[in-house]
Amino acid sequence: MFKLRILIFFYTAFLLYLPLQAQKSRINYSVEYETVYDDPYDINRFYILIQPLYGEAFSTNTNIGFGLEANYYLKDIMDFQIGFRTPYSKGSDLMRDAASKNSDALNTPKRFYYGELGMNYHLVDRLISTKSKFVLYSKNFLKFNRWKTMVPEYVYVPSNLRRILGIRLGGSAYQSAFDVGKVLDKQNMPLENIIPSEDTQLSFYSNINSQGFYIGGSMELIKNIAINFENLYDQTANDLMFTVFVDLLIHPFITIQDIRYQRDSGMSIEYISNEIIDSNLFGFRAGIKGKFNRAIGFGYSVETGIRPGIQGKGFYLMGVFSVPVFGFRLNKEASAFVN
Repeated sequence: MFKLRILIFFYTAFLLYLPLQAQKSRINYSVEYETVYDDPYDINRFYILIQPLYGEAFSTNTNIGFGLEANYYLKDIMDFQIGFRTPYSKGSDLMRDAASKNSDALNTPKRFYYGELGMNYHLVDRLISTKSKFVLYSKNFLKFNRWKTMVPEYVYVPSNLRRILGIRLGGSAYQSAFDVGKVLDKQNMPLENIIPSEDTQLSFYSNINSQGFYIGGSMELIKNIAINFENLYDQTANDLMFTVFVDLLIHPFITIQDIRYQRDSGMSIEYISNEIIDSNLFGFRAGIKGKFNRAIGFGYSVETGIRPGIQGKGFYLMGVFSVPVFGFRLNKEASAFVN
């Protein structure tokens, strides 16, 4: 019985292996091509990134919205960026929406926003040799419905890669509503220890405004190559601009709005937030960004870390999708991208 099970196992594995072998997509025959261009220094200088969608899981305030970003490359010396994000509406601004429905405080919940302005100095900017992957594609595949049933084949072509090691420096700021009760629970200071016993069933929300700067490092990889196949495949390009970064965040300017409350008796009470809520000046973040050296393209960004602000409520994970991304050369030369 044991031998029969072993035989069935290897027989099944062999059957699975056959289709996997058939799925191998790298070609084993020659494909002739010519390099149209291969210059990662010949890139657009100015980019505008329209961001119709971002999502942020933030311990202080989860939110979903839109944004706008711009990048500028000053020759081969440094590059600059500026960006701004905010939720679509109150419904996609979790704490603001909850505060408007549940808060017993007189504080007006404020709209979330995040903005930053920074630069990246190119400390090391070198050209190295590598290989670029190109998928073999033709419009005729669609015409004959071949693309739906085939496994895409690809080739590797020798190419240049620009690698930039940079020093990042800039400023950042954000504003958000937050749940006072949850913050105090996180900081081991229950709300009932601060609010008089007759008011312990109340729900309080307030606002935080955090401003400061960041310093860090980055590595950017740029490919800008296009090739033309000599046979049935279409011309194609690999013009990815990919960045990995790590930053230390320092926000010395943190303002937590005092909590104002009016009892049924008409007596007003104000709680000094800085005296009951602990803040954290330091944080960090790490992330990746990608876009393409084209007149019109798309981009993406993912980052995570701990934001300065309310102590114990700084973790965040954020993703941004940018489309369209407009690239401008800012001179009279032709665009590097070939359709």
